[in-house]
Amino acid sequence: MRWRIPSRPAAASLILLCLLASPQAAKASKIGWMDDVVRRVVKSTDPELAQSGRVGGRLFDEVGGESLSTMARRSDTIAHAGRPVNEATETALELRFARMLDTSDPELLRSFRALEPAEKRLVLRMGEAAERIARRYPDQADVMIRRLGVDGMTAVRVYGDDVAEVIAREGPEAINVLRRAGRPGWNFYVGPVLQHKRKLAAAGVLALFLANPEQFVDSAGRITEFAVSKFAEAGIDLAGAIGSGAARGLERSLADRLGLTSLGGPIFRWVALLGAGLVAVLAVLILVGMPIRYVTAPFRFVGRSLRATVRSS
Repeated sequence: MRWRIPSRPAAASLILLCLLASPQAAKASKIGWMDDVVRRVVKSTDPELAQSGRVGGRLFDEVGGESLSTMARRSDTIAHAGRPVNEATETALELRFARMLDTSDPELLRSFRALEPAEKRLVLRMGEAAERIARRYPDQADVMIRRLGVDGMTAVRVYGDDVAEVIAREGPEAINVLRRAGRPGWNFYVGPVLQHKRKLAAAGVLALFLANPEQFVDSAGRITEFAVSKFAEAGIDLAGAIGSGAARGLERSLADRLGLTSLGGPIFRWVALLGAGLVAVLAVLILVGMPIRYVTAPFRFVGRSLRATVRSS
């Protein structure tokens, strides 16, 4: 049953009576209401979509008769694996909802207030993820949303819209990699694993990775010896990837500690990291007792040479 957002108090009262009369109708109507909200968000990203009628039909279907509350709990589990669940106040959730839809429609806000806190978080996640999907895939937003489902859309909201295409293609197993191994495991998955998917599947390594991705890549992004040995069983050489994986892991670890992850461009980050490393080396040399004049001798020599060149010219 589809529930269009009521525009008049009489229509709202009639729908409320229907919800009270049938629990099954209440489940379907809540999910249908979330469908309408997400569809509205998608259309708001492109005025042409609002007039074309291309975004139609159900976007989210109940799996085994699931209720919106059950979907919300599952979404919270996935979101919590990526970052702490935002336990915002009721007022903050309502403000996000109104800002997302750019509306102050009292009937729409009243329907949102009637939801449980977990359900409100779910509706917001689905709407905000749909906005990202609509901007990245404007011609197939509704198709992508249906393929992703609640779990995939939650992953998009938590980890970014760049994961959407792989999740839509590979299914729930891709979400499990994100949930268990985070971004380091995901990068390994979309790299060596999917590049050699058939070989790994034939050797039984793919199933082993999907069950325990954290055994193949550590939290810093370094490829483990276990991964090298298992890939070797499938005829794939990962030995050369250990060094690059370790380097990426070191870069990520230092950048996180120094707060450089938000800076744009790898060159700028590497310069900053090298500068931090130089400062650390100088600090160690001073601690072990090496006179500072020996440490700075090369720099002073270069400075004297430059001054002499300037004077002579």
